[in-house]
Formats: sequence, C-alpha cells, structure tokens
Amino acid sequence: MRTLALFLLVVAPSFVFAAGDTNIIAISDWSKPIGTDYGHTLRARLIISYGRGPGFGGPWPETQVHLEFQNVSQAIFRPTQFYFDPEKGLHCELRDGKGGLVAPGGGGSGGGAGASWITLPYDSTIRLRANMYGYGNKPGEGLNLTIYLTQNCWQIRPGDTNLYYLSGTFTATTPTNFVPNDFEAARAVWAGTLELPRMRVYGPK
Repeated sequence: MRTLALFLLVVAPSFVFAAGDTNIIAISDWSKPIGTDYGHTLRARLIISYGRGPGFGGPWPETQVHLEFQNVSQAIFRPTQFYFDPEKGLHCELRDGKGGLVAPGGGGSGGGAGASWITLPYDSTIRLRANMYGYGNKPGEGLNLTIYLTQNCWQIRPGDTNLYYLSGTFTATTPTNFVPNDFEAARAVWAGTLELPRMRVYGPK
C-alpha cells in the first residue's frame, strides 16, 4: 500500500499538468448503443473543450469538439470499422432553457477534421476531433461554438444568463465505392445513427 501511495504522489503532477492543458466545458452522456445485424455495436458521446490542438498556433485557445466512440460489441470476429465524416455526419442543435431552438450564426473560413475510415477493436475507445480548427474567442469573451460553418455555429456571450443545451446526432454512412476484401470485412462495417444526449454548455472560464 505504501508503494502504491508513493507511486501516485510521483505521477500525480503529470496528471494535473495534462488536465490543465484543456478546459472541459461539457461532456454528454453516452448515446444508446446501436448495433448491426452482425453484432458490431458502437456508442458515442460529445465533448466540448477549450484548449489548443497540436497544429494550432493562434494567440488564444480554440473551442474543440470531439466525438468519443466506444466499441461495446458482445462478440465479434474482427475489429469494427466505420466511416467518420464529421462535416456531413455530425448535426447538432442548441436550445435555450425553455426548449426553443437557438438560430446558428457565424462566419469565417478554414478547415477541419477530414473524413476517414476508423478501425476500433473490441472493448476499445477512441476520441476524434470533430470540428473546424482555430475557432475560439479571447478569454472573457464567451463561447465561440463553431462546429462547421455551413451549420452548427453559435456564440454565447459573457453575461448571458440563459441556459443552453447542446444535443445532436452522428450518422456514419458507408461510401458507395467501398469494396470489402472479403465477407468478414463486409460484416465488420458499422453504419447507423447515434443520438447524442443533450448537455448544458457554458462559456469557458
């Protein structure tokens, strides 16, 4: 027990430093698991944070949106694969405390996480960046919640006393040009829609 306590004291500062790199604004509950006819089952949750991506060198932190996926399949022969395209597949809505939709609004240009195939082994979790790079307000100027400019972008200004709740869906669609290597590879592909539970969002501290 004494050895374990000493180990925790040694590594604790590393944990504190890592946690300080990103300010978590909100984390949703896990979505309801959705499975295929062949037993491949995923669930996901949405994470909003205020920090710096590895390729971002702006003068202040950016708002980061991640989707975290978990493979909760009961028994599968191969790792689950799905096509991750956040620009087309992630759709969110912001509502106020009375349930009214908040109209999106924003502007700018830039890029975000590109579409790609994801391989997720049994009983594993992966966190994927799901919004445009570089969008964030200066500290004290509220929350710039930009997912993609074509939709899903909002501003929560400092001093705004309204309650705001973000929810959404993520849909994975298999590209029409996908050609599996064999029958088992075809069975391992997951496609479907995950309902991301609502979560309260705040401006960064």
